[in-house]
Amino acid sequence: MDALVYPPMTRYEAPRFVPRPMSAKDTAIADLKANPAAWAIVNKEIPGMDARVGGPLAVHLGSFSLQTLVQFGAVPVAALPPIDAQLKALGAPQ
Repeated sequence: MDALVYPPMTRYEAPRFVPRPMSAKDTAIADLKANPAAWAIVNKEIPGMDARVGGPLAVHLGSFSLQTLVQFGAVPVAALPPIDAQLKALGAPQ
């Protein structure tokens, strides 16, 4: 089997940020924490969320979403739809 042959690159295009709405399913907790309005929504719907994501879990906040933490019991599944609705109302971060 022959290797794929790709045409030479004509020019470099720098990566660009493409904004998309935040969600409880896809947005990393670290990104939610970095947005004060989004984190206020999370704390309103899940009181004490700062304590739930502290300690040894804190190093994984860039990889975990709120939905990921449901299986560990750190986030109630009933809180996700209201959080999603309010995050959608915020729109995409700039």
